[in-house]
Amino acid sequence: MYRIRLVGTRTEFYEGLRDMADKLESYLDRRKGGIVRLLQDLVRIPTVNPPGANYVEFVNVVQRKLASLGMSTRVVTVPAAYAREFVANAREHPRPSLMGMLDVGAARTVHFNCHYDVVPVGGKWRYGPFEPNVNRGWVYGRGSADMKGAIACVCYAIQALKDLGVAPKMNIEVSFTPDEETGGDLGAGYIVRKGYVKADYVVVGEGGSGDEVGVGHNGVIWFEAAVAGKAAHASSPQDGINAFEKMAALTMQLQSLKPRFEKRGFRKPDGKKMYPTINMGGVFGVGEGAKVNSVPAMARFTVDRRVTPGESLREAEKELRGAVMAAGKRVPQLRVDLKRLLGIEPCLVDPAGDLPQAFARAVETVRRTSPKFSITRGFTDMHFFAKDAGIPTIGYGPSGRGAHAIDERARIADLVSCAKVYARFLAEWEG
Repeated sequence: MYRIRLVGTRTEFYEGLRDMADKLESYLDRRKGGIVRLLQDLVRIPTVNPPGANYVEFVNVVQRKLASLGMSTRVVTVPAAYAREFVANAREHPRPSLMGMLDVGAARTVHFNCHYDVVPVGGKWRYGPFEPNVNRGWVYGRGSADMKGAIACVCYAIQALKDLGVAPKMNIEVSFTPDEETGGDLGAGYIVRKGYVKADYVVVGEGGSGDEVGVGHNGVIWFEAAVAGKAAHASSPQDGINAFEKMAALTMQLQSLKPRFEKRGFRKPDGKKMYPTINMGGVFGVGEGAKVNSVPAMARFTVDRRVTPGESLREAEKELRGAVMAAGKRVPQLRVDLKRLLGIEPCLVDPAGDLPQAFARAVETVRRTSPKFSITRGFTDMHFFAKDAGIPTIGYGPSGRGAHAIDERARIADLVSCAKVYARFLAEWEG
């Protein structure tokens, strides 16, 4: 709810509010080119993860941008000894998070978080993935949609407030963090666990877009299944145990989980259902010494199990391990080592909360459409803030296409609209 002391008539107050909002939107319409150029500058820095390349260069560039907005900044770098628990290359590729603060003396603080790492590139692109190009209203490049576009929107929303002399109703804290694409423990997870986030509310720059405000995400468990066999010459396969064939048999047995998932629909805020999923073989391969004329002694594949907010991570893992054990009883000579690589709990916040409702009003005003509340099938860093820190959190950013795929791109019109939503929210809601 707004807690603003009215001066003059109520009509004059709301007319002033509309005039301020119109000026913000007009300003951002005129700065469309600046938003695009900033995004292009960010995309040109290939912050590919893994391995975690060019993180320091990226943080230095954006730190200068935040400083130009009048924000105090600090760089929080994960100590190499700590980071080595999660990645082997921590010394060669440090994990810095950039934090910024605009203290306007308000009673409450809102935090904007965006990750800056991007997934590796494959396939043939229309343009170079790190040579951002503009074509027919889109900015092409790896990270344009996921999620450097949101960083550009946050910066220009604050720029609009600054240049127009509009004081935000809350202090603004930001964090641009690494490693979301590999779980976020060395990015958002680290700054939350170590107490660097000093905010009453959080907006994560993905997980909702357009007319949808994100109020949750799926959880996920990643596993690697290593299937052991026995090497032999291919001319005498009976002397060995073919790990590839055993792996294929195991994957067929795990298909039995899918009918169970179809009975576990979780009803989202919009009334539609979402279901658990399992994907096998995102990464797969054989062991050392593999040849065409050999019986493979080792085969590996990954498992991606998406966990809905209606499930728990613990029960999902227990079910999968049980299915592997059951397969061992059906498939002769099957030997499997199942290693957990990542576990993220599902996340859900109450759409009726003050923050989701206030942010939805900003979306409704800018988009001129009735907003909806959504839960994304992927995972974001939202759970670190909402579940681990207990801070009211929503997800919202610009829409795009091709995230994690060829020809990733962000729609310019939506970049501008997202910046307008951020600016309007900051100018009008005081928490």
